[in-house]
This record gives sequence, C-alpha cells and structure tokens, in this order.
Amino acid sequence: MPHFAMLRAEAHFRYNKLIRLRQVYREAVAQVHPDHSNLPLDLSYEEGNPPQERYHVRLWDRRCFVKAHAEQYHPDTYRRAVNGVKQFGEERNKVFLELLNVERLNGDGSALPEGFWFTELLTCGLLEERAREGNEQEVATRQNWLRQWGYAEEDAKGLAAPFSTKGTGLLSWSDGTQHDDGSNGYFMARAQRRTQGVLIPVESLCAAATFGLLALDLLTTTGMRMNELMQLRLSPDCLIRLIDDPPPGASDRSPRIRYLLRLLPKGERTETLHNYGIGKESVRLIEQTAHLLSEHYQLQVGDLLPQVAFDPTHTRSHRFKPAPYLFQYAYQHVNDTAITACIRFLMHGMIFQTSSGRAVVLKAHLLRHAFATYAVHVEGLPVDLVAKWLQQKSLEVTKYYSEMPEYMQIEHHASFVARLATQLNIREAILRSPEEIQQQAQAARKRVGTLVPVCGGDCTLVAYCPNQFDCIHCPAKSPDPDKRSEARGKATVGQRTPWVL
Repeated sequence: MPHFAMLRAEAHFRYNKLIRLRQVYREAVAQVHPDHSNLPLDLSYEEGNPPQERYHVRLWDRRCFVKAHAEQYHPDTYRRAVNGVKQFGEERNKVFLELLNVERLNGDGSALPEGFWFTELLTCGLLEERAREGNEQEVATRQNWLRQWGYAEEDAKGLAAPFSTKGTGLLSWSDGTQHDDGSNGYFMARAQRRTQGVLIPVESLCAAATFGLLALDLLTTTGMRMNELMQLRLSPDCLIRLIDDPPPGASDRSPRIRYLLRLLPKGERTETLHNYGIGKESVRLIEQTAHLLSEHYQLQVGDLLPQVAFDPTHTRSHRFKPAPYLFQYAYQHVNDTAITACIRFLMHGMIFQTSSGRAVVLKAHLLRHAFATYAVHVEGLPVDLVAKWLQQKSLEVTKYYSEMPEYMQIEHHASFVARLATQLNIREAILRSPEEIQQQAQAARKRVGTLVPVCGGDCTLVAYCPNQFDCIHCPAKSPDPDKRSEARGKATVGQRTPWVL
C-alpha cells in the first residue's frame, strides 16, 4: 500500500527507458539500405543524465544472422539464407535488434551495469507461451525459475505462464504459430540460443509497457476492477471533461477542470454508467496509449480507432458491444490475462513479500484491496466515501476490502506495548522531588485532559497524547482566537507537561 507512488515512478522510469531504446532502434532502421547491404549495423547510445551507462546494440536481418552463425545452422538452412528463399524470402527478411552488452561509464568498474530489467525473461524464453514449451528439462527449468520469483499460478497441467498474452502480439515475436518455421517466434527462439546477446522485440515490448503503465496508473489511483478497466474506450460517452465554476470565496477564480471515466461497474443491472474520477496524469497516459495505437494501425489524422469486439471469453462480454476500446492490439481486445501480463512484465524484479516471506505477485484485485485499505487506514477517509469510489453498494464489502492488514495490526500493538513499557510512576517520582517540582507537577495535572486550557486553545483529546504534547501543532486542539497571542513565539512545546516519556 505505501508503495503505490514508488510503483508508478518505477513504471514510468522503465517505460521511458524502453521508449529511448525504440527511438534508437527506429533511427537505426532508417539507416538500413533498401537491399540490407549494410547489415549487420552496430551502434551505441548512452543512458542517464549525466550519462551513467552505454548500450551497445546491433541490427540484423534473418539472412545476415544465419550467415554470421553459419557453423550453428544446418547446411540446408544456411543455403536457403544465402539464396533468400522460403523462410528467408523478402517478406520475412525483417530487421531485428540485438543488445550486445551494457557498460558503466563511472565508478571503479566493480559494480555491474543496471541494463534492462527484462533481459533474463528473453534469454530464458519466459515470455508469451514459451514458458510451457520445449523438452521436459527446459520446461522444468523455466517452471522452477518462475516459482522462485513467486509466479506460481498454474494451469490444469501444473504449468505457469505468467507473461502469456494469448496471441495478441504483445510480449512476443510471433506473427504465426510457434511451430511454423517461417514465423518470427520460431526463428527468434532458435536464434536466441545461438548468440550471447539478447534479441529484443522492441515494438512489441513497448506496446506491452504502454498498456501496463496505463493499467497500473488507473488501478492504483481509482481502485477500479479489471473488467471496468477493459471497458475504457475512446468515445464521448466514456471520457468526459467537466468545467466547474470556482468554489464560493476562492481567491483563484479560474474554472476548475475535472476528468471522468464513465463505465459500467460489476453488479449494475441497468445500463447506467458510473463515474470514475481520474487526474491529468491518467489523461496523459490515455492520450499516450491512443498515440501508440494510431502508429500501430498507421492511422491518419482524423481516423478513428478500429471497433473491436469485447473479449468473448469474459463472463460480462454480452453486456458490451464492439467499440474503439483502448486496450486493443492487432484488431483484438486485450483481455484481463494479457493486461495482467503487461503489468507483471513492466514491474518484474520489484520484490514484495508478506510478513511470512511469501512472494506477492501484482494483480488488479490485489491492488484494489490495497487501494481501499490505504484510503481507510492511512489516509483516514470515511468508509462510505471509499465505497463510493470503488462503486460498492454494501459498506460491509468495503469494510472487508479495507480490513487492516496483519502487519499494521502488529505495528499498532508493538507501539502500544512500547508506550506501556516506557511509562513511569510519575506520582512516586514527584514525592521524591524537591518541593518546587512537586508544585509544578500538581499545577500541570490540572491542565491535562479534555477541554482543559492549552496554549492557543482547549484540548479535546481523551487518550494518550500522540503528539508529544506539541499543542501548537496538535489537530486535537480546538483553537481559541482570544488566545492567539499565546501561540506567538512558541514553535513546538505547549503548556502541558508530559506524563508519559
């Protein structure tokens, strides 16, 4: 819960890092000759401000890659590459990028470069469906790796594929079946085994990172459900911009601009759309995702996004018609499994654990629970307000969602025990004190408690003082304008004398 801001910050950092790689990749592709005669093409670029690391990359196509690794390919495959036939024909001889290595630009050289967070996922073949493919030993190795990272959700066969996007073209090379030797997925999987670098599907990973960033932002700022996230569409009835008059008496008289998403929440039997307030950053990410889709579909100015059918495997698909959904790719609606995979890809390597040490894997429902708990127990917001935000009709459900987690209960109890352990028998100490101190203590006892006078007002607290008797800044003090002069010059300590140390 306390890490929502850190999650979003790290997601933005990783997204920007991947976008810079895409920019370098596109600039390099623009330098490739029409006949690919200048491939392979080596180049490098620097990351950080000031630069911290230098990335060395290389552009290949299928033919020149096989030629450069001739000893590792069958003679028939090498011959087809030389002649440019079958899987090496013009339509399939695409350019791709290899990350050769990363070097640090400062320090003594003992520290390892940071690089990209996803390189092991690619070198081990863990993206898309490949985590469940290969011989028995390969599958066992991959599954063991996934379990060590906490990705233990398994299918009927007992195999996990946490980064599967169900053939949407996200997080994969594939442009055909994995067993078609002409498909990108088939060729790149085998090419990766023949090189020491990392072959990166740049455009596919950037699209997945874009969807993951938008999903993470909306889930951690609105607490919405996954099926509500999937409804997001670029249409006037979904994304609303409101202009409100300034509040009465406000010094800033400029209009107030608000943004709403209008979606159909779970449990709503009618077609009434509900409002979900979002901020300007969320609007910017929506625009960013729309720009990605415009490039993906090669749309011209004024063209609308394609209308795609809502995920047919979803239990609520009958409620929604084809629409320009924002979560779409390759003319398919991106389903909940694929969105979760995009989030996991973007956040891979950030380790969260329960108090017992069990790994926590990010899911939409988990983020929704955390959102409710944080709002109630950290921000101190009323349960009925949080229920409104979460579009929950039952307050009991919201109370369950926002139940205080065990670690917070433990911290509260430890704090309580610590306070008890540090209490002193003040009355006994006073009896052994000089007469002057006894008189001061007796006077202070008359000034501790509810509605007794304190510096600048009256105390309203009937409990252990949580503010270390800093009455000037205490929210439990009821200010008295007639005592304004008492507060002047007193920066921290009020008139009460602490009884618990």
